[in-house]
Parts: sequence; structure tokens; C-alpha cells
Amino acid sequence: MRYFILPAILALSICALPCQAATQFAQYAPPPSGYPPPGYPPSGYPPSGAYPPAAPPPCQATTPGAFRGAGRGAAGGAAIGAIAGDAGKGAAIGAAVGGVGGAVRRGSARAYGACY
Repeated sequence: MRYFILPAILALSICALPCQAATQFAQYAPPPSGYPPPGYPPSGYPPSGAYPPAAPPPCQATTPGAFRGAGRGAAGGAAIGAIAGDAGKGAAIGAAVGGVGGAVRRGSARAYGACY
């Protein structure tokens, strides 16, 4: 058994040395002094008028509308209404609240300028 333990310890120590060295030394040498040169990048880069401002995306792509809000609200209201005992009434209330919430969400995004 001792003839097995000594070579195993020796093999493990040889295999573990590269792992220990990886944490002690950097992979690459540091850059020479004065690199990058002072004042790099130049001030005002890129030029302020180089690119036109990006147009906002359409509101249909960014915010759900009133109908999607109504559908989501109806589903949630039906689930809560089923627990309470009247799924139809819960779906109706959820659809009304969700529709108003979806319309308000899209209107506020449009007013803020997040979409057109």
C-alpha cells in the first residue's frame, strides 16, 4: 500500500503545480509605460454629430395594448374568481381592470417618448 501512496502523492503534487501557478502569475505581460499615450482617446471622440439619434420603436412592439391587458386580466380574474366561487364575474372584472391598465401603460410610454 505504501508503494502506491508515495507515487500518488508525487503525481498529485506535479499536477497541482500548474494550477497553483495560474493564480499567481498573469497570462500576459503588462503594457509598456506610456501606453496608451496621454490624452487617448482624444476629447470629443466620436464627433458629436457623427450619428443621427436613433428613432424610438413603435408602441405596438414595446408595450402591450388594451386588448392584451384585457386578456391577461380576464385570465387572472377567472382564476381568482374560480377560487372565490364565480369565475365569470372574476373574468369580467379582470378584463375591465386589465384593459384600462394596458391602455394607461401604452399611453404613458407614448407620452414619455419611449415609442411613437
